[in-house]
Amino acid sequence: MPYILNVPFVDKDEAKALGAYWLIEIKKWVIPDHITDINCFAKWIPAGRLDCIVRKPYLLAKATRICWKCGQKIPVIAPAAVNYYHLEEVEEDNPDGNEVAWIKGESPTLFSYLQSADPPAMEHFKKVHPQFKYSFSKAIQFSYWANTCKHCNILQGDFELHDEPGGPFFPIVYDPADIEITSFELEYDYAIEGEYGGQQFEEMDFSEFL
Repeated sequence: MPYILNVPFVDKDEAKALGAYWLIEIKKWVIPDHITDINCFAKWIPAGRLDCIVRKPYLLAKATRICWKCGQKIPVIAPAAVNYYHLEEVEEDNPDGNEVAWIKGESPTLFSYLQSADPPAMEHFKKVHPQFKYSFSKAIQFSYWANTCKHCNILQGDFELHDEPGGPFFPIVYDPADIEITSFELEYDYAIEGEYGGQQFEEMDFSEFL
């Protein structure tokens, strides 16, 4: 799906010449799906320096774990992507003169330590998993959108889920049956801010969505 741009009226002709198109139903300029280099639209992308842009297919990873507090088996989720762009610092002699550029992600990824996402995506995450809540971690003195236990409501830290070998999203021996990757529908591409990448995702089966 297209990505919505923030194009002022005075820039409309420039945006159109670069390949953006006007979506009359929302009265916004968008980057169409077929464009793979989005850097020419960078000044109109309303995403922050730490954000990623997730393009279709929109994915969610689902797994289970044992709550560290109450010992019950519980579901956990993580946003995922195979078609995404992230901001990266570029070399000083970059001919475009820009300090950063939008780079297409080379490998599928899950997102962790989620700070924010565009409302339609965030509403979907919370609808699928009501225990996905903005929580404060005493361990790292940091707040983020995280899984919590549906029985005792305690935070399930992203380090244990994503960064600790043997965690639900960092399996020592990968079994596709343990991690379900599903797609969902949105009208438009979305921006997301969080951590991404990592070798632990290289063996996960995203083949259905590539």
